[in-house]
Amino acid sequence: MAQSRRVSAAEPRLRSNAPPHEGVRHRKSGAFATALGVLGRCLPGEHFKTAVYLNCIAAPRKMLREAATSFYRMDHVYEVLREFRDQYDGRFSVLEFGVADGYTFTKQLFATRYLGMTDRVMVHGFDTFTGLPEWSDPADQTLIGGDEWVPGAFHGRYEELKSHCDRKYPNYQLHKGLFEDTITDEFLASLQEFVPILIWIDCDYYVSTRQIFERMIDHIPSGCVVYFDEIEYNFSSRFTGEMRIVSEINSGRFGDGVELVRDRNLSWNSDRVYRFINLNAKTKHRLNHQVAGHHVRNRGDGSPFP
Repeated sequence: MAQSRRVSAAEPRLRSNAPPHEGVRHRKSGAFATALGVLGRCLPGEHFKTAVYLNCIAAPRKMLREAATSFYRMDHVYEVLREFRDQYDGRFSVLEFGVADGYTFTKQLFATRYLGMTDRVMVHGFDTFTGLPEWSDPADQTLIGGDEWVPGAFHGRYEELKSHCDRKYPNYQLHKGLFEDTITDEFLASLQEFVPILIWIDCDYYVSTRQIFERMIDHIPSGCVVYFDEIEYNFSSRFTGEMRIVSEINSGRFGDGVELVRDRNLSWNSDRVYRFINLNAKTKHRLNHQVAGHHVRNRGDGSPFP
């Protein structure tokens, strides 16, 4: 007959497999919450406390958080140009779809000059310069009343922009007209020499964005950065706008072997910047150095320092 054994007080008791802290109802407050509690006890009245919290604590915290972590649309332009200047061989192209009055286009051109890349980078701009057309596809309708796209908005001044760029930059081309007419076979052939490194999508409509990828998808190499300026339209819903294109590419609607992978370093706190992966691309980028082999790390001491 099996006998039970009394466990003495000196013997350790085995605990259950429950996670540590299970059943603990209250966790120790952090330093910030503790400081808030002390401050709150020093202030009189609920209304005054709330006003102090919203205006003197919450608002500055939000401002500092946004200043430190928010995405700014020009940061990645310089990062991408530096990356390909320093690490890759060859000549490159930057493509902007939706130029309008040239605000971003001229900044991209200046970036190539500032970084000494005018002889290596051709900047292309595509636009009708007549503003937005009427939207026709349900994927371009707003989900919030009052936020509709306005036909004719974002029109540009083609002649003035061309004249400005002619005076200052040798490495640009403007393509005036509809994407279906201006993304020509001749242009696509030029991408064999000037391999795309950055595609800037600022044409707003799902239909227009779809036309870009339908024409170009075989010519976009792996590692090319794709930026979507209006991807947060309709709360970044995958049913509308530019986010719908991301969803369709990643679900195989544009064929096997292509993918958009969010670049967390370039995107910061947004969903705007992606790396294109293309197993079927007609060209590829090539590093300007041989990647060193992986070496075993020699054993050191047991501290967390490397």
